[in-house]
Amino acid sequence: MKKIFYLVFAFGLLAPKPLASQPYTLQDCRQMALKNNARIQDMKLGEQISVQMKKQALTYFFPNISAFGMGFQASNPMISIDMGMLGSMELLKDGILVSATAIQPVFMGGKILYSTKLANLGIQSGELFTQRTVDEVLDKTEEYYWLLYSLSEKRETVSLMKNVLDSVEKDVQQAYNAGILGRNEVLKVKLQKNTLTSKNVELENGIYMATMALAREIGLSVDSLDNFEIAPPGDLTFADPMEFYVEPVSVVDQRTEYRLLDMGVRAAALQKKIERAGYLPRIGVGAMYYYENLLDKDNWNGAIMAAVQVPISDWARGSFAIKQKKLEEDRARIQKEDGRQQLLMQIRQAWGSFVESYQKLLLAELTVEESEENARLNEDYFKAGTVSLTELLAARGFLQESYDKKTDAVKDYQMAKCRYLQVTGR
Repeated sequence: MKKIFYLVFAFGLLAPKPLASQPYTLQDCRQMALKNNARIQDMKLGEQISVQMKKQALTYFFPNISAFGMGFQASNPMISIDMGMLGSMELLKDGILVSATAIQPVFMGGKILYSTKLANLGIQSGELFTQRTVDEVLDKTEEYYWLLYSLSEKRETVSLMKNVLDSVEKDVQQAYNAGILGRNEVLKVKLQKNTLTSKNVELENGIYMATMALAREIGLSVDSLDNFEIAPPGDLTFADPMEFYVEPVSVVDQRTEYRLLDMGVRAAALQKKIERAGYLPRIGVGAMYYYENLLDKDNWNGAIMAAVQVPISDWARGSFAIKQKKLEEDRARIQKEDGRQQLLMQIRQAWGSFVESYQKLLLAELTVEESEENARLNEDYFKAGTVSLTELLAARGFLQESYDKKTDAVKDYQMAKCRYLQVTGR
């Protein structure tokens, strides 16, 4: 008994201390998760990276401008020409050369255009990946919130049942002292109390772990949770799932996952076009202007140029590369259709779980009503001496079990409802 007491005391120190001034509601947790969650912040940085990649791709539409400058002073002339009787002529002992060149790509087989479109598609995909991460984070936030709520409710139930057993223990002890009941009856009550104490230890540990999980999800440090406590939900209402039903085929195309699959097909098509563009002729124009003084004379000059490049020897190799990209595009289309079927199954499965959780909740509420009446009658009969202590304790145990099952049913209903709304795009 002392060991159990020390365990309860230890977990009491570890468990988060209540802060009545600032309990976190479910809506608070959702908003903090959107603002502080590490995964969401990481995905938003990924979006910014995609934007920079697009800006980088756009620069290829502009002329490529470069400048060059050179000056030299040689110890001896680089060129010496023997002119016989006229002596010798020495050249290039010193000199200066400065030039500026601008080259504008006119046609690159469409590679620049398609690369820009692919970069733009990458930005849109990044936004969708962020949205999918947001959905996952909110789903986890709700899961941990309702888990913490259910564990806290079970702790309250244990506390309530312990108070009842304290009262029963007094009555049994008095009956034992009067010689009405035996020592075995007293031990039965103590054993039931020890069982509740052991369950309370498990609940405190579960609450502590669930608190850390929820705190991490909403961006709080798990090093110090002394001021963290959730606010219990207000009046819980349990609507019939039929109020939320939608046809799966009417919403599946709007799912983030399906839109990502569709973008995968579009990206594969663009990659095929980019590959094909690499084997088409390339045309560019340019201009150059330069100044040189290599022969002790200032010279200014300029030129315009045009270039055409036809990668003839690459065509054979390119045909296989293009076929490979075509196969990758076909695979993306197959994955898109298969993904659509999986999403339809997921929606129908979420609907089935939602309906099932609602039915279990109704049954749990009915079970609580019956177990409360059963416990009340057994208590009256025990006081009247018509039922044994064993029957009374069994009725109390069944009442606690029914309370816990209802608490779990509430959690499962809320999670199933949240999941169904999420997979239907709401």
